[in-house]
Amino acid sequence: MRALPLFCSLLFAVPPAAQDLRRGLLDADAVVVGRQVGRTRHGDQLDLHRLQVLHPIRGAGGAGAVTVLDWPQLGLHQRPSPRQSRLYCLQDASATAARLGLPPAQGPYYKMVGWAGSSPLIGAELDADPVVRFARVLARSEAGARPLDTAAELCRIALEAGAPVRTEAARLLGERPELRAQLAPLQWSQLLARAGGELEDVGLKIALAELCAEQRLEGLLDTLAVSLGPVQDADYARAVGRIGRLLHGEQATERLQERLVRLAGPQDRAMVLLAIGATNTESALELLLRCRNADRADRAVEAALAEHRSPRAREAAGKPR
Repeated sequence: MRALPLFCSLLFAVPPAAQDLRRGLLDADAVVVGRQVGRTRHGDQLDLHRLQVLHPIRGAGGAGAVTVLDWPQLGLHQRPSPRQSRLYCLQDASATAARLGLPPAQGPYYKMVGWAGSSPLIGAELDADPVVRFARVLARSEAGARPLDTAAELCRIALEAGAPVRTEAARLLGERPELRAQLAPLQWSQLLARAGGELEDVGLKIALAELCAEQRLEGLLDTLAVSLGPVQDADYARAVGRIGRLLHGEQATERLQERLVRLAGPQDRAMVLLAIGATNTESALELLLRCRNADRADRAVEAALAEHRSPRAREAAGKPR
């Protein structure tokens, strides 16, 4: 079993990622670029989708077409889309097909993995498509490629590719300590710089910040704190608070407070206070309670107290102003 990243071992829960392409690729028995070319009904609850394999990436045994089992009444179940070239992450369903008496000639039989974002559209130029590039990297890794090569390519994707593949690459590096160990100091410097400088793609910024936190890079919290204000996103502020606590414990409040005194705008100040609350430290609680006593009408302080999960913070946030 792979070692869990540091963020998985924290006492607080991190919201799940909206996209989990990397999980779909790793859980799949076969990964192909395909197009649905037919659908038939089998019984009352099962549809059989015929997929033309346009480009095999891993598995599928060289088949030119495969059949995907789909239960339409399962509302959360992913299903093939007609007339679209998509990446398909497929799991073996041969045992289910045999139990249902499906003809072997229409095999091999698969079902789609259930991870969100694991069946993205693919462009006409396969070699230029970032999703195909990402899938090939993981396929080579599963086939025994050197971890050094896999880590280097994932780093390049995280720094250069388009969304959401770059975020997926950053998250995968964060989850795989054996790959992180292969990255050189220059690569870590590039990842840290991108984590600090990215202002548009907040999902990528958070993924890179958490990746750098797994490596405990020097100066990370100060680098991230500079974006509190320019980045008006509560999830980012929460991530900075979590990272602050992980790396600096009770001292995180003081470090974030240094950013607070440099800001004049109320929205910027609110982001820093939210990050302080998200550290869930005693020092943060004491600071927020002092701020609340000074101004009981300060909504930014109220929001930060609500972010702090201690009983004292919840009690204070629930008191009338």
